[in-house]
Amino acid sequence: MTKRRTKNSKKKMLLKLGFVIYFVFCLFAIIWLKAAVVNMKYELGALDKMKAELVRERKLAVAQRANSYSTEKIEKVAMNRLGMTLPMRENVFYVTRTQAAGPVKASLK
Repeated sequence: MTKRRTKNSKKKMLLKLGFVIYFVFCLFAIIWLKAAVVNMKYELGALDKMKAELVRERKLAVAQRANSYSTEKIEKVAMNRLGMTLPMRENVFYVTRTQAAGPVKASLK
C-alpha cells in the first residue's frame, strides 16, 4: 500500500507542478499580449501624427504650386527677371479663326 501511495503522491505532485507551470506560462502569455497591444497603440499614434504632418505638408505644397502658377506671379517674374514689358495697345493684333480651306471643284458643272 505504501508503494501505491508514493506513486499516487508523485503523480499528484507532478500534476500540481505541471498545472503551476501551465498557469505561469499562460500568465506570461497574457502579459506579453497586453504589452504587444499597448506597443501597437503607441505605433499607431505615431503613424497618425506622421500622417497628419504629411497631409499638412501636402496642402502647403499644393498652395505653393498654385501660387507659383498664378498669372500675377508669372507676370512679375517676366517683368523683373526677364525684362519684359506690357505691349502698347496699338501693337496688339487679334487673330480670328476662320474655317479651314476645303476641296475646290475644278469643273464648272
